[in-house]
Amino acid sequence: MAGYSGSKLTPDKTHEFDPSAKTAVLLVSGFNGRELHTLFSVFRIFEKTFKNFIFVQVGVVDAGNFKGFSEIENLKTQIKNDLDRYVNFVQQNGYYAEGLYAIGVDVVDEIVQITLKILERFPSPVFFGGQLIFPNESFLSRMLHNYTVFAVQRRLYNKGIPVVIMPIRV
Repeated sequence: MAGYSGSKLTPDKTHEFDPSAKTAVLLVSGFNGRELHTLFSVFRIFEKTFKNFIFVQVGVVDAGNFKGFSEIENLKTQIKNDLDRYVNFVQQNGYYAEGLYAIGVDVVDEIVQITLKILERFPSPVFFGGQLIFPNESFLSRMLHNYTVFAVQRRLYNKGIPVVIMPIRV
């Protein structure tokens, strides 16, 4: 189930969609420190390269939240709120932004499906994801912190789509 989260801001001249402009697609899992760090790293490293920003979030349906229709609606509402916060922030800084989301059981599959929709509108997007880096990686840290972004990278690389993983030191 895919959807779109529009902005609460009314776009002005600085927020106009330009399909020929460079597009950054950020894979997010909520409005949190890791994802904000990734966004700020894109701004810092690539400066004004990107004019369009697309935020993609996937809500995972599992035994913990599949307790009825109302829980799925709550998940959808939370995702939309998170995406709106990103979109509003980026638009306030003068860029075009939008949010896309999906709800499903496999994050990687859902991201690949959204990617196909993004490619229809944006000619050559660059995808970004953040990955926590621990000074002393252990079995426990590997178990607790998933590596979904690497699975996404492999799937999109096979389609010729660039994916940049931004390291986030803890």
